[in-house]
This record gives sequence, C-alpha cells and structure tokens, in this order.
Amino acid sequence: MANCLFAPLNWVALDGVSFSGGDWTAALPAGALATADPLAVARSVSADPADTSITVGLGAQRRIDVVGLFHANLTPAARIQVTTDEGWDSGWCDAWPVVYLPQGGYLPFGRPSADGRLPADERDPRGISWFAALPLPVTATSLTVAIDDPDNPDGFVQAGMLFAGKAERPAINLADGFQVGFVEEATLRRTLAGTLVGRRHWRRRRIAGALRWQDRDDALCRWLELSRRAGRLGPVLFSLDPEGGIHRDRLTILGHLEEPGAVEQAQYRYWGWPFAITEA
Repeated sequence: MANCLFAPLNWVALDGVSFSGGDWTAALPAGALATADPLAVARSVSADPADTSITVGLGAQRRIDVVGLFHANLTPAARIQVTTDEGWDSGWCDAWPVVYLPQGGYLPFGRPSADGRLPADERDPRGISWFAALPLPVTATSLTVAIDDPDNPDGFVQAGMLFAGKAERPAINLADGFQVGFVEEATLRRTLAGTLVGRRHWRRRRIAGALRWQDRDDALCRWLELSRRAGRLGPVLFSLDPEGGIHRDRLTILGHLEEPGAVEQAQYRYWGWPFAITEA
C-alpha cells in the first residue's frame, strides 16, 4: 500500500483566484467551485464540451500534487482532462471510478456492473467525485479543466467543488490499526413494537488512524501545522492509498477533521499524530 496523502490547502479557494472559459449560468457561476459547501454548485448552460471547460487563474505560481472534482452530475461515459499553463497534462481520464474487479470467478457483494464501474444508484446522491494524485508535483499559475460529457441527460454539467492543492505524505505510513467505516446521521426513534424508524441520510465515510514514529520536525512542521490550518471547518482531501487501484476511491474522501488533534511524543525520539476525518 502506498503512503497516505493529506491535502489541507486548496489553491482554488484562496483570494485572488479567477475563473474564465466555458459558459456557466449567472445563478450558479463557476466561482462556486471554490467553495467547500457541497450545495453551492456551478452549472454550465449546456452539456456541450465548449461550455463545460474552465480555466482557473491561481494568482501566483503554486505547487500542485493533487487535483479533484467533487459532487458532479457526470454520467458513466464522462471524461475529464486537466492541463496547466506550464505543460502538465493529465490526459483524458474516466470520471467514474472502477471499483469492482472480479478475479478468479469471485463476485463482490452487491451488484457489480459489467465494466466494474460504480452502479449509478450506489453513488453519492450529490454526484460523482473524481480524484488524481500526480506522480510528481508540478508548478502552475493556471490550470484548465475540460469535461467531456455531451450526452448528459440533464442537458448541463454541474459540480460542487474543484480542488487543486499541495499534499503532504509521511515518510512512515499510517500505523496498523486504522479504521474505515461509515457515519449515519439519521433521526431515529423506536416504535412500541421495537422497530427503528426515522429519516435516513447519506452515509458518510469516516477514516481514523494515527501516524507513528515520526521525527520531531515532521510532527511539528507538517502534522501540527496541518491541524492548525484545517481546524474543524477547513476541508481536507485525504487518501489512505492514492495508488490503491480499485480501492483508491473507496479510501479517498474530502472531509473535515473531527478535532484538530494534538501531536504527541509517544516514545523517546518519536512523535505521533492521531486523527479522524469524516466525509463532508
């Protein structure tokens, strides 16, 4: 498993960023892609690829390790390409993740699709999310996101957030014992017959773990500062295994720290940082 990845700073959300290109509605403008609110979306006037591209001026030269487009109404046929003004090109990438790969006659739990992609009715109801960890960091002053989904039945492309940021990866990966699960924020009550009834909400993923055996400089300059910068409200893009194949998207979330956890000197010469992130 590759070392995990934290990205607490989204260059797109900073002051001084500009948006151009494509054709986006006045009521739901492209600038909404800079917000961390999943309900504040940007919407194109049509699904024509000429209308669904966008160029983001970052205001200065920035280091980029990760890019992502979150909560988009893209179809399984959609493709995304990201390019920068300094020559980096992601190439055309499938927007929908491949999450099932039967091997040796094994069929996973659920209803795997024929091509291994996530079934449409099992995705986040806010839309599909696409993520890419760059093999090497690049610098850029602007980046362009092109979306190819001309046959979208909605007649437009809509997305909640564009993320392009610098990532931190520990030299020593997460300690054993990390947890991956779901949080169900439902309103429940029990009937006289003993049945639980209530209003079901979307189940949010939660990943909890700890970095151990970190040296003092990493603990204080990276993980303590990450905790300070993100706080409770700042979005953090976290991937437990950025090169995880079919499991990468299951183990990648855009969320918030449950608490800005303290670093600790767990033993002589070695520091640690326990954390938990819940999906936004």
